[in-house]
Amino acid sequence: MANHLSRRCRRIIRALVEVVKPRKPGFDLPLEDEIVDFADLFVGYMPWHMKTAFPLGIYLLEYGTLIFHGTLRPFSRLSIEERERYVQGWVDSKISLRRDFIKGMRALCLPAYYSTPEVMAHLGYGLQAHLNKVNGVGQAPAPAHAEACEFFRKLGYDLNEPIPWPSRDGLKAGRAGR
Repeated sequence: MANHLSRRCRRIIRALVEVVKPRKPGFDLPLEDEIVDFADLFVGYMPWHMKTAFPLGIYLLEYGTLIFHGTLRPFSRLSIEERERYVQGWVDSKISLRRDFIKGMRALCLPAYYSTPEVMAHLGYGLQAHLNKVNGVGQAPAPAHAEACEFFRKLGYDLNEPIPWPSRDGLKAGRAGR
């Protein structure tokens, strides 16, 4: 566990994760701690000015309930329903800084959620099978679709001579450039 965030920041982020984490009846894994650990680790890679600004944004989320939600209770002490309404207020805010902060927090939390093996298995995503497909392992590489090629050629993206593919075009390796 990295120690880039205070215990209080971790508690606030955990409360936010409970709101932004996808929930589905019958599949609601308790991954909050893993996501908070990922966020803590990620903060260690931020530039120094972001390491300073990030906790300030977290504290604004926590104590902004007085200004933006009309309650004296901090964000992490609200019920899950109240937290959802409060976060939705940030998402719909006219203040771009509030909207962007929530977008950034979602962008930080959701990759950590979707990269857990349990979630990938639930979605039917096999990492090794995907890597094999992308890298063409066990299959012939598929050329681009002819219609897509023609579309981009009309736009002027491919005005160069085609690059010969030695194994397909009958050329010997080393003679392709001659």
